[in-house]
Amino acid sequence: MPARALACAVVALIGATACGTISEPKQRSRDAATLALRKLAAATRAPVFVTRDREGTRLWGLVKEFYQKRDYAPAWIDGNAPRPQMDDFIAALQRADREGLDPELYNASTLARRRADASRGFLSKKGFEATEAGALDAWLTYLYMEYASDLANGLSDLAHADPNWQIRGQTFDPLATLAAALDQNAISKSLDDLVPRDPQYTGLRKALADYRQIAAKGGWQPVRAIGKIKIKPGQRHALVPVIARRLAVSGDYTGEVQETDTAYGPPLQEAVRAFQRRHGLEPDGVIGPALVAQLNVPIDARVRQIALNLERWRWLPRDLGDRHIIVNIPEYRLEVWDRGRVPLAMRVVVGKKDTPTPIFSDRMTYLVFAPYWNVPPDIVEKETLPSVMNDPGFLDRANMEVVDTKGNPVDPEAVDLSNPAAYRFRQRPGTSNSLGLVKFMFPNQFNVYLHDTPADSLFARATRSFSHGCVRLEQPEALAAYVLADQPSWTAEKIAEAMHGDEETIVKLRSPIPVYLGYWTARVAPDGLLHFNDDIYGVDARQTQALTERLARLREHAAEAATAAADLKSVVKRAM
Repeated sequence: MPARALACAVVALIGATACGTISEPKQRSRDAATLALRKLAAATRAPVFVTRDREGTRLWGLVKEFYQKRDYAPAWIDGNAPRPQMDDFIAALQRADREGLDPELYNASTLARRRADASRGFLSKKGFEATEAGALDAWLTYLYMEYASDLANGLSDLAHADPNWQIRGQTFDPLATLAAALDQNAISKSLDDLVPRDPQYTGLRKALADYRQIAAKGGWQPVRAIGKIKIKPGQRHALVPVIARRLAVSGDYTGEVQETDTAYGPPLQEAVRAFQRRHGLEPDGVIGPALVAQLNVPIDARVRQIALNLERWRWLPRDLGDRHIIVNIPEYRLEVWDRGRVPLAMRVVVGKKDTPTPIFSDRMTYLVFAPYWNVPPDIVEKETLPSVMNDPGFLDRANMEVVDTKGNPVDPEAVDLSNPAAYRFRQRPGTSNSLGLVKFMFPNQFNVYLHDTPADSLFARATRSFSHGCVRLEQPEALAAYVLADQPSWTAEKIAEAMHGDEETIVKLRSPIPVYLGYWTARVAPDGLLHFNDDIYGVDARQTQALTERLARLREHAAEAATAAADLKSVVKRAM
């Protein structure tokens, strides 16, 4: 037999294109798969692999639209043979754990087994049965849209399930993303492109891998302290080698652990201080109950904490702005990010538990030097009015005045206390003003902003939740100089003069700066160190419960889909 004829015969045997034409069996397989897709799209109920919730309904609607636009032609399977895009996608799903997501939520192992079953060698390729190929094709499309949406906006849009999280995420079109990825044969890249590129996200992702590796080696043992211990630098205690061994596991202590050495020496002291700084504790080097409590948080809990905070990064826009300000509420920290660098960082004071700082984002557009403090109505009702009624000299001592709704001064003795809505209480500019000497405005529904404070002593505390919701700044002058750097007339001397002026001075920014008041209890700092912070508002607890419940439902559903995968023909039948 001539070589060309032999080649054509071999290609025909495996159901591929022979001598420039499509084989009849392959065309029949394509037609059958297309028919199965039409039946699934026209069915009165969604297939078993579609989650029975609002998100599943939304995604299945997009799947049907996807196939309608391509006249129900399969996307992942050609005849009975998988396209390269299928292998690319399955491999991407198997790497989902890198992002803190469970590959089995997307049936990664089940898909890998079905793919392996369809290929048994070059001349003996089994392939996919035609009707099953249609159902599998729809399933893969649904899973792509599900996984892509989870990467782009967070797991099943969990952000929108928490009304206290008000940072607007990005818009995402999974249908257009999939169509482009298939056309360009770039499935894996299309998914990688959805992942946040922020260095804090990539740092957390590495931390997740590191902590999983620690867990795989057995993690760390709890420090069993009897009573309220207090070991100061230079003292001796039987727990010293235990602490050293524990800190060695987490990488905080790199010295040699001497099991019989009970002296609390300088190398271990520095390791303790480093650990304290990473966990929001006062870095005094004293081994006490607070330190032991943090040491005893199980490794599995830390892994879950890192994964939850990775999830929160997916709720943010991918482009935070070349310049932007991030306030991490539980860390009591503000950072200015400028093209990947942090030229300015400082400690802050945030809201108390009963008056929490809201989680949201907006744009800083102006600042006010020597500001008046217009006392919010709830503070007037709960604090100011009772003080005025009990102490006639309160307003004078607090440097406050009363104005009507038009801003005209009112004699305090003429105020009708039975109608407080007719008046506003405000504190005049000055060093005793509750807002300090400058405030930074990003107008928002919460009436929250960044501002100076006369209570500088609060910044020395490790825990700094004392405000009514606004964010107090440790270095307001430095922030003013930064945001006005593109206005040369605002020199350091002029800024200082305006801050200590007798009248308000409003200065508009030439370029608004995005401000994000976020909530990350696990975060990688610019120096690369992983920090854990207390869940001061209970956000971790609330979101962890919601996430756990959601994951339980998704895993149950994934198990049902895996069972159905054994007979994909029945998936088409059940959908009718």
